[in-house]
Amino acid sequence: MKKAYVSPFVNHTNEYINRVKAIVAACGYDVQPLSFRTLLSRRVTGLFDPGNVVLVHWLEARAFSEGHRGAGLRLAGLAQFMVYAVVLLIMRARLVYFVHDHAVHDLTGWRRTFSVWLIRLLSRLADVRVVHDPSHAGRYRAAYLPHPLYRDQLPSELGSARTPGTAPLRAGILGAVRPYKQIEHIIDLWPAGPSLRIRGRADPAYEQVLRSHLARRGPDVPIELVTGFMTRDDFAHEMEQLDALILPHADDSALVSGAFFEAIGAVPIVIARSSPFIQWVQGQFEGVLSFDSDEEFVAAVHQAQAMQTRMAERLPQSARRAQELFGIGACVARYGQAIGRG
Repeated sequence: MKKAYVSPFVNHTNEYINRVKAIVAACGYDVQPLSFRTLLSRRVTGLFDPGNVVLVHWLEARAFSEGHRGAGLRLAGLAQFMVYAVVLLIMRARLVYFVHDHAVHDLTGWRRTFSVWLIRLLSRLADVRVVHDPSHAGRYRAAYLPHPLYRDQLPSELGSARTPGTAPLRAGILGAVRPYKQIEHIIDLWPAGPSLRIRGRADPAYEQVLRSHLARRGPDVPIELVTGFMTRDDFAHEMEQLDALILPHADDSALVSGAFFEAIGAVPIVIARSSPFIQWVQGQFEGVLSFDSDEEFVAAVHQAQAMQTRMAERLPQSARRAQELFGIGACVARYGQAIGRG
């Protein structure tokens, strides 16, 4: 059986890698880790078999560390990157590089420029480049493959927890609480009436920034911040309580937001900062609202409040459309063609 080596093979904070491994396995590959342990074992010989493939995600991010004041260069991570780059250069297996970001998150100045250079290097080494945003396929000379949903089945109960027209909008920001999302700005803008729940893992320094902004808002603005790691069950439970998920990502690093694929078809409304991908999905889903300015964001929240009952009723249709575009079946059909050797 052909082998597919995947890096990273484990990601405890993101189900995406598990979804990709399941898709690749369904395409007929024996899925193996690409790690330093692999390089020091007999399995390394598989990298020199042209019938095998190597799938690489976020390798450029290894060279940087996270932090409230912006990510910094991490020399040990840079050394790891260089070792992997040499292996990718000399191996004979087919390299499939997934371009997730234009630049590593939270970087500024020369560090951001350097991260862009690392992404370009990996793109040049790759036999196939993949993007999850069709509008950027030309820019990266890449194949568009759907980002998988984080669930296989349609929701069994949709919108049943809401009493139509009687309660304020329940909105949330879920996932990693990081500076590039500029959540503090969302706190400053949030209008009275709808409630906002922010939950996810946060750097302590950035959490303090957010709490200082929360302290400046009055008690009439219901905003709750809960930090800490969320399990898959925690995330699902949080989603079930929401009428709208907010995607405030503000630094233009990512091509798409993974949280979108948690929410679409499971939450009635998604409010996202405008991007080429969001503009594309707005043509596919009525419940996706976008914003560019502060005024547009506040207007989008009020619009979500007005349309929440209608969108809750239409959630089953949205869920079916999400499965058509990003479900496991759609992904297996596209991935098998793209990663195989023609």
